Amino acid sequence: MLLDVSGLCAGYGSKQVIRGVDLQVGEREVVAVLGHNGAGKSSLMHAIFGVIPATAGRIAFAGQDITNMSPSDKVVAGMGYSPQGGESFRTLSVADNLALGGFALKDQSSIPERIRAVQELFPPLRERRNSRAGSLSGGERQMLALGALLIASPKLVILDEPSGGLSPMMVDKMYEAIRNVADNLGASVLLVEQEANHALEIADRAYVLGNGKVIYEGPAQELAKSEKLGDLLLGL
Repeated sequence: MLLDVSGLCAGYGSKQVIRGVDLQVGEREVVAVLGHNGAGKSSLMHAIFGVIPATAGRIAFAGQDITNMSPSDKVVAGMGYSPQGGESFRTLSVADNLALGGFALKDQSSIPERIRAVQELFPPLRERRNSRAGSLSGGERQMLALGALLIASPKLVILDEPSGGLSPMMVDKMYEAIRNVADNLGASVLLVEQEANHALEIADRAYVLGNGKVIYEGPAQELAKSEKLGDLLLGL
């Protein structure tokens, strides 16, 4: 397994939010994490990436224990994280944002080729390469955030609510691109999503969280067809 999380607990100060979560992501696999508002989905991503400390449990990545690594060290190890909202440097151009995505690469000469690959995945980023990031639409900003993350060629991409604020047409394009990240770029994807339908369409496996614990784990297509899907997403 590329990512192996076992018995993970984490929270904010004295408030424990993640309670003994086990989760795995394989090579070139898309894994969705679903659940009700407040279930702990984003907090789980924060704990895996090191934004909040783990209070118990273990996180292994590519066979290495990374439980107590800083986020910057996890980026160097091959992990990338795109938080909710599509963060970018809004006063810089699209091209400059993409170039900055390769800051951790030892071989800086590979950046132009990586940018070309990202622009093939997201054609609007080529068309608007000289525009300021702040002038982009919500969907284009999400593309830019994911594209900049991919410049570093991570082994694992963590996405928090990639469909947030997007039009239905743009959501379809975003999820098609996410599937392509695994199929064509060779990276694994771990994504958090409030809207389950699109995530389950492109995911290989899914987890459902309820109050900081895993209440379902299994193939995404089985969950999509389950009569219990609604109850699970409500944490019942």
